[in-house]
Amino acid sequence: MKTILRTVVLGMAMAGVTGCNSLSGDALQTMKLAISGPESPVTIERVNAVNGPALSVRLGVAEAMLVTRGSATGVVEWYGITEMLLTQHGRVTQSAGLPFDIIAPLVSGDPFNQGLLTVADGLEITRQVDYPAQYLTGLRQHAHYERGPLEEVEFMGQRHMLQRVDEHIRMPELDFKATNHYWLEPDTGLVRRSTQYIAPDLPPLHLTLLKTAGGQP
Repeated sequence: MKTILRTVVLGMAMAGVTGCNSLSGDALQTMKLAISGPESPVTIERVNAVNGPALSVRLGVAEAMLVTRGSATGVVEWYGITEMLLTQHGRVTQSAGLPFDIIAPLVSGDPFNQGLLTVADGLEITRQVDYPAQYLTGLRQHAHYERGPLEEVEFMGQRHMLQRVDEHIRMPELDFKATNHYWLEPDTGLVRRSTQYIAPDLPPLHLTLLKTAGGQP
């Protein structure tokens, strides 16, 4: 299938993983988990064949499955064949291999430091966002949070009742506004699905945590 990103040589992606950035860890071994030939559509059978957490990432009409060696909670490094995401409690904080990569670290008081389960309605924070390839750094991203209803979400052939949390973001330097949505387990706060806008010129990223650390869908 089409990959999420523009064509990138795998060796370059590996070099980027081991370079000087916050995506640390045994990247080469981790990426081997995702390299089993050309990417195919994300199916239940393919997900079940993965020994560990699996994340579906869709950008426009392209879709890929990313994997991690560790837990699916907290700070997680996800790897595909040539793409890479760093998430913290479900929010994308860094990417590599997308058409418009982002570095968006959390700040003090950020609800994603502990997760969205107890986020207060009306909470507002400001982050600093970088787009390295475009030489844009220190851009302000204001975020405002609202709790939504419990909603039924279906994936992996099962239906889940999940708590929706809305994140309204605006970046005045880019004249950019969007609303991100997160659906989390109401008892644990684990984000199982999200829709996240990372840049003005990209459609949203649709992320679904298909399989958790315990290997369950």
